[in-house]
Amino acid sequence: MEREERFDSFYRSNRADLLHQCFALTGDLPAAQTAVRDAFVAAWHHWRKADAHGVPEEWVRPRAWALAHRRHTARIWHRTKDVGEQQRATLDALARVPYQQRRLLLLAELAAVPLPQAAREVGLPLEAAERALPAGTSLFALQRDVAPSAVPALLAELAEPTTTLRLPRASAVRRAGRRRRRWHTVLAALAAVAIALVSGAIAYQPAPAPAPATAPLPVMPSASPPSLPSPAPHHAATPRLLDTDQVTRLGRGHQDWQVAPDTGDDLDRTCRTSPFADPRHRSQQMRTFEAVGEPARGAVQRVEVSKTPQAAQQAYSTTLGWYAGCEMGRLQLMAGYRVDGVGDAAAALRFRLWRTPATTYWVTVARVGVVTTSTVSWTMAGRPPPSGEVAQSLADSVAMICPAIGPSAGAESCAMHPALAVMPPATTTAELGLLTAVDLPPVGEVDQPWVGTTPRTPRDNPAATTCDQADFVKAGAVRVRTRTFLVPEADLPTRFGLSETYGQFGSVDQARTFMATMQRRVERCQSRHLATTVHPGPRAGGRIGTWRLDTDVTARRTVTFRLGFVRTGAAVAEVTFSPAGGDDISSARFRDLVVRAGQRLRELGPGGTRVGP
Repeated sequence: MEREERFDSFYRSNRADLLHQCFALTGDLPAAQTAVRDAFVAAWHHWRKADAHGVPEEWVRPRAWALAHRRHTARIWHRTKDVGEQQRATLDALARVPYQQRRLLLLAELAAVPLPQAAREVGLPLEAAERALPAGTSLFALQRDVAPSAVPALLAELAEPTTTLRLPRASAVRRAGRRRRRWHTVLAALAAVAIALVSGAIAYQPAPAPAPATAPLPVMPSASPPSLPSPAPHHAATPRLLDTDQVTRLGRGHQDWQVAPDTGDDLDRTCRTSPFADPRHRSQQMRTFEAVGEPARGAVQRVEVSKTPQAAQQAYSTTLGWYAGCEMGRLQLMAGYRVDGVGDAAAALRFRLWRTPATTYWVTVARVGVVTTSTVSWTMAGRPPPSGEVAQSLADSVAMICPAIGPSAGAESCAMHPALAVMPPATTTAELGLLTAVDLPPVGEVDQPWVGTTPRTPRDNPAATTCDQADFVKAGAVRVRTRTFLVPEADLPTRFGLSETYGQFGSVDQARTFMATMQRRVERCQSRHLATTVHPGPRAGGRIGTWRLDTDVTARRTVTFRLGFVRTGAAVAEVTFSPAGGDDISSARFRDLVVRAGQRLRELGPGGTRVGP
């Protein structure tokens, strides 16, 4: 009886998530429904083996996904039509992602499978999976035309159509599993009889037919830097800058551009703490552009030539760090990308300046040989250029550099077809895993920048609320770090601020258990604290949860907190924001911030193992 109860509990707790995953994989509700049912029937048939696996869902999931894919491809023209417009767009974007990359993306975002395990599940070496996952995420985001931070929420929304489906009761699944076992026993007996009848006959076993050739998986090139070229000779020509024709990419090709006085821009002037990234540089050039007409657009390109490739590599890191760690009022870093196929190293950052009118910034940085080039472009009160055009503009700037520094720096191959790979935005601090000031959205009309305290190991969790009472240490976390953000220059109450605490656990199961416990506590808070009202936000497969907590202090005064938990691998982060009156963050922006906290946790490495300083 205990065996049946264990299976029933496993079935009830996992069937909805598995149905969600199979639907996201295929976009075919009937195929997903049948696949999930049959996978659980097979699980009961082989329950000893599946239960002995330790994590039965790892036994069931690959079978359900394979069955769903097989049934869908058998009638590939069938796609579920009666879904919302946004969900239809999400399914269409997923369908354009190559199958293995799509599986990695869904394993990471919906099943919360660590990358080494996901690589084994899809049959890829870990290094190939490390390239394929960001490639698939990037392609999906580009096809869906959304910010990378919106990807988990879009995938989570695909759970809604599956709620209308009914799966059989656990007892019915077990009965089907027993019938399956009896039928397999009969087949085995018939096979034994057949073998006995033909025993003694000479069997000829032909060589297996060669497997059909398959197209190679389109993954991103490795992010590891290639060997550095030798220093450019002193007589190398000066690299050329972009011209007004080439820079039209940054205006969506609809506006003419002209060279403007070299004054830079607010972001360029504020974020750069020095005129030169390499204080011992050999030469530097700068050119500022402005677009004619509306909307207002501009760009500034800088090219800096160092004496050695090693110095240029440091200049590249310094330049990227200036912008990735920029502290400027109402400036938010929206997304970060690695740009493959351009020079020795290249990256792109997208910012939003939440002032009136709002301004979108693209910052691109590349290094080739001894040269570092960076471009800051902006669009005010208008639609910014798409990421593909921004990446191609960066490739154009490298193509202008290569002939000037000679073939020793890869003049014929250093600027190829650029490809964007979504990655956690670069951090300029040695403290990995925590949010930075530039990750935070603006609050109300506050115009001053966020300022973060020094990260530390806390005695008490400053992000805990009376609802969750999260204690990472007591829960078994092996490492706990916390940080608080304030706006000290603004006239705000002392209770205003944002705190984040993360804990790394010894295993994914421990982290998953802690996350589930916190979610239950928050959801039951309203019954334990009658003065508190809990307003839940959207969930993402148990990996992300956000809430707004309103507590009546007096008959006329209510205190509000925004609370979020996110899990990535074996690490869990808690984010708590205490607004003051109208100086608040919207629910959508707060959830995006919690998603970013999950992206920052990836800096700790696969499975929650800390990497870096």
